[in-house]
Amino acid sequence: MLRLLGLTATFLTSSLLADELQLNDVVVTANRFDEAASIRQSNLRIITKQEIANSPAISIPDILRMQAGINVTSLYGNQGIDATVDIRGFGEAATGNVLVLLDGQRLNPVDGGSIQWAAIPPQSIERIEILSGGGTVLYGDRATGGVINLITNKSGKPAASLTASVGSYGYRAADAYLAGSHDNLYFNTFIHSADANGWRQNGDTQQWSVSGRVGLCETQHDSFIDYAVYRTENGLPSSINRATFRDHPRAARTPFDSQTKEGFRLRPGTTIKLTETLDFAAEFALNHMKTDFDNPSFSSQSKRDADTYAFTPRFKWAHGGLGQQSISVFGYDYYYGKVDADYLGSYANSAARQESHALYWHNDTALTQQLSLNAGLRQQTTRQKADQDAYDPFFMPAVAGKKTHNNTAYDLGLNYHEASWSVYGKTGSSFRVATTDELFGADPVTFQPLFFGNIIRPQTAHNYEVGATFKQGDWQGRMALYRSNLRNEIGFDGNLQVNTNFDPTRRQGLEAELGWQPIASLQSKLAYSYIDATYRRGPYRDERVPLVPNHIVRAQVSWQSPRFGRYVGQINYVGDRYVSGDYTNSLDKLPSYTTVDLRANWDFKPVSVALVAQNLTDKRYAPYGIFSTFQNDYFYFPADGRSFYLSVRYDFK
Repeated sequence: MLRLLGLTATFLTSSLLADELQLNDVVVTANRFDEAASIRQSNLRIITKQEIANSPAISIPDILRMQAGINVTSLYGNQGIDATVDIRGFGEAATGNVLVLLDGQRLNPVDGGSIQWAAIPPQSIERIEILSGGGTVLYGDRATGGVINLITNKSGKPAASLTASVGSYGYRAADAYLAGSHDNLYFNTFIHSADANGWRQNGDTQQWSVSGRVGLCETQHDSFIDYAVYRTENGLPSSINRATFRDHPRAARTPFDSQTKEGFRLRPGTTIKLTETLDFAAEFALNHMKTDFDNPSFSSQSKRDADTYAFTPRFKWAHGGLGQQSISVFGYDYYYGKVDADYLGSYANSAARQESHALYWHNDTALTQQLSLNAGLRQQTTRQKADQDAYDPFFMPAVAGKKTHNNTAYDLGLNYHEASWSVYGKTGSSFRVATTDELFGADPVTFQPLFFGNIIRPQTAHNYEVGATFKQGDWQGRMALYRSNLRNEIGFDGNLQVNTNFDPTRRQGLEAELGWQPIASLQSKLAYSYIDATYRRGPYRDERVPLVPNHIVRAQVSWQSPRFGRYVGQINYVGDRYVSGDYTNSLDKLPSYTTVDLRANWDFKPVSVALVAQNLTDKRYAPYGIFSTFQNDYFYFPADGRSFYLSVRYDFK
């Protein structure tokens, strides 16, 4: 396969790639249009392609770990399978409160399942934008903690490369990249394949994906089709009890269980410059995923099909309102998702549908050369319906229901900037409705099935934030203080074994990042997060939200030599957390842990070599743990031990 890819790349780089289509360089802005930034957004963070290339990570979740305010929980190893990215302390509910986008398109499935990180090769990412503490106005629900937007490489610049990787525990991977253009046509393609035995028993993984874009770029418009096909298969070793975690952390409690996820994404779209001051953009997206679960440990099998359709037209108007530089975005979002679950006789089959319509407006106005105002408003209607078959073995009757929710969100902020520093303040609101999985439940007393769409109310939040950035000489940094007050937070109450609305909760804290570059070849970065996530009322008042650490510290040092390559060292500290379901904060905590990661890059043109070491000190820790009242014991998901990865890349000329 590698030989064939190499011959193909050589042919294309000498023919189709001879012409170079120069696409416009863009700077990310927070208005759903790629453009050169004219009005600054101080609270928008960008992880550059260079930072991604220098990160001692082999998955996107691990790349995100270096940012202040972000915590990553990975259940099954270093490749990011079923990993959860938490922004600003949502713990168990992070997947419902952090919105992940790929080129502005939602990746969060309507059923509340995990993001398929393995289907997105890190090599395809051009940059990552992170908008903490909101994003509902522009992107809809599930953005209370923040928004992560993965921006892929769309360049028409001719390029072709092959990468081969090997690593600990049988890790093998191959990646190919091909891009080029002819006249106004351009394309790029990423091919990824990886296999590993896994650090834990039954931790094996096999994955592949093909993704890219084909487009037509002209002076006044850019039309394209984004595509992706993927498949991931992995074992499910599950959690292990305290004694096993202490004596045999690589063991599996479910040594034969596995899951397979396969699907595709297709997104045609266009951007048209209608006039000098008016732009139009629209996309239609289809996302299909099929999941097969095989659980011999529980004598069960199941299948799940999920489809999501989206239509997202919008206008950008540079109108200069009130005599000032001003940009308004008006848009409409339509999403339709359906999920069908077949439990093959082991439980009641179910189906759910969700449809949402939203109108939104967002405006940025430069009041002066230094001061800008941004404001936005969103009105969204969400219709949900679900039905569950009768299940005779448990004497369960069929249940069905439907519900409509109308929600509004707003944003308001001020940014003041000078040449070397800026300050900002913002406030806003957000909301989220129950996922389709959360529409199902049972009465905690009678255990009879119920349609929980009539029981669970939409979650709402009011957010407040102030912050500052600076760049002076060798130093640069940012700091943010925030508070988010939530009502009707949606989550799973392990004591009652039901999805529910919790009593009011609060997230507040501090995020700080400091960078120092005394010389061109040496740079360092320190990121610190203080997160206070607590219940404000009810029986858990003043208790901490489980699985949320108070303190997270990341430190990174990078040194580059023209002769000896680039070397990066990173230290990761995560403070102690209460285990999942410990709302009374009365059980043993998950201990804090510190890990060390290293990366070395050597560029010999056209060959480059990278060596990555993760968890260099072989720290034994668990990012996730839960207490079982049925077995009166703690159960943990151990993290991978010390791991090494070697990659060799060849760039075709």
